[in-house]
Amino acid sequence: MNQSHTKPDRKSRILGGILGLADGDALGVPVEFMSREALALKPVTGMQGWGVHNQPPGTWSDDTSMSLCVLESILESGWNLDDQGRRFVRWLYGAHLTAHGKVFDFGVTTRDAVRRIREGFAAADAGSFDEDANGNGSLMRNLPAAVYLSTRPDAELI
Repeated sequence: MNQSHTKPDRKSRILGGILGLADGDALGVPVEFMSREALALKPVTGMQGWGVHNQPPGTWSDDTSMSLCVLESILESGWNLDDQGRRFVRWLYGAHLTAHGKVFDFGVTTRDAVRRIREGFAAADAGSFDEDANGNGSLMRNLPAAVYLSTRPDAELI
């Protein structure tokens, strides 16, 4: 058996997941909101820049920045929603963990929740209950949480 094809360890797989998330995000930033038809005419085949958000090639978005906030929080504080929320405040209002020291895009629901955290709401209570506040932004920053929680016992998850 060829030993060069051994299964990567957990740390390598996690790092690969985070890097893949950031790379995929950076590939998508310049073409965000473009139609399938437009992308079919000019498909993404590598890092591009100066597109929709006028950012240089390789720039990741709020999705990666917020994922990095969750990852940083887990590494430094374990599972602590309020700590994650404080890091989101640092991201939105201080450009923490952004690609170039600038926040250039975020959803309204995200902005409102982070603003509430900044105003003193507990992170668990900062989200909206409005039926129309149903974006999918939170799905794009779940990787660190999923990795962390994947090793927890069911009783703790519940």
